[in-house]
Amino acid sequence: MIWQRLRTTPWYAWPTLSLSTAEGSLIFMAAFLISAVLGVVRQILFNAHFGVGEEAAALYAAFRLSETVSTLIAGGALTNALVPHLLIAARKNGRAISLLVSRMLTLMLVVTVPVTFTLWLSAPLLLRWIVAPGLDLQTQALATLLTRILIAEIVLLVAEGVLSAVLIARGQFFLPAAGIALRNTMIILTLLMPEPTIVTAAIGSLGDSVIQLLILIPGLWHHRLNLRPAWHLRDPLVRGTLNLAIPGAISGTINYGNAIVDTAIASLGGQAAGLGAMHNALLLGHLPQRLFGMAIGQAAFPYLAAAAVNRDRNLFRWRWLTAIGVAAILAMLSALALIGSGRWLIHLIFERGAFDSAAGDLTFSILQVFALGLPIYVIVEITGRALVALGDARVPLLANATQLLSRLGVAMALWPAVGVLAVPIATVASGVVEVMILCGVLFYRIHMRAEWHTTAYTGIIGERS
Repeated sequence: MIWQRLRTTPWYAWPTLSLSTAEGSLIFMAAFLISAVLGVVRQILFNAHFGVGEEAAALYAAFRLSETVSTLIAGGALTNALVPHLLIAARKNGRAISLLVSRMLTLMLVVTVPVTFTLWLSAPLLLRWIVAPGLDLQTQALATLLTRILIAEIVLLVAEGVLSAVLIARGQFFLPAAGIALRNTMIILTLLMPEPTIVTAAIGSLGDSVIQLLILIPGLWHHRLNLRPAWHLRDPLVRGTLNLAIPGAISGTINYGNAIVDTAIASLGGQAAGLGAMHNALLLGHLPQRLFGMAIGQAAFPYLAAAAVNRDRNLFRWRWLTAIGVAAILAMLSALALIGSGRWLIHLIFERGAFDSAAGDLTFSILQVFALGLPIYVIVEITGRALVALGDARVPLLANATQLLSRLGVAMALWPAVGVLAVPIATVASGVVEVMILCGVLFYRIHMRAEWHTTAYTGIIGERS
């Protein structure tokens, strides 16, 4: 077991300890659980200071906009696209790995600067017309200020996305997981300050991104990467990474587009309480999704990619089916637990200060509906990664785009009748659409398609050999 290995391994060797899928899943689950506990502490402090009022709504809107752009440029799609190409580079030598990392890091930083500046200028219009059109002008002005603070995270996430791929490709999950676990520490410290403001809370969130980057450094020192500015777009590994990263980033942005749709629908009628209740409900509902979807998916991904690069269909199929089977069962049990005891949890955790019982009732109503789709969400998470491991980021993009359209249609159709509950209902309905597309395509590719062994990496491997 992983805990025994950690006890028998010197602590300074943990960053370079290679873990199996099961061990990595446990490490990521622990990280997401710690992050969630700290997230609850953060939310308790945040609710006590700001409740579900206008200042809280402004920060939630700012998070939505900055996170969407960060995902487009640097999110998990960049890391996942780089991992299989690092495995290919490792077949040659360490210098090929350093070159690939240097070229990708340089390219992403060159892209980041103008995008960040454009977002800084256009933040008021984006918030007014897309992200939170139902908020009043004063709240939108505050959201603009907070967005302009948070956009600095983009540069930090670019570097973190590229560098963490080096460790994940080797199954060295400990430091990336530690960064996840510590995600809320700085914002908690700012909320513990005497008379914290909504601006200091945003600055604390920025500090958490700094921690996630710095914590990778010990593991990277071990690999002696020779990083330097480098530009070579014709490198087949760079091109291959971009071919996966670009549709993957768009797909990830659509995921955050879901959050923008949710925020916009919840803000209709100027109801700031709907935004706050939805945020608190998703804080609880997303925990099982992270524990059993993202954690297992991330731990399984480098091994799925290795099976794809090595053209081992049977091994790939077994790893995918095992991952989604375990994740779906755990998610189903979590859904039952949330539906049965969610109201008690909300009362225990959130109901204090400005967060009253009416806010708790609304939060629980949203949570109940959202929990029904948990098994679907985790299968989507793992199956999307499995397709990317095969070198196919276009089908996940298509599936995401389809579910976004269905999500928007269902939410708008139901809003007049059920109000903010239209958001979780649309989430479940669109998840069913997405899982049917992803699982249908992947099932066809690994069970029916005779030429499966010809993956997207065949040409790159040929060029590098």
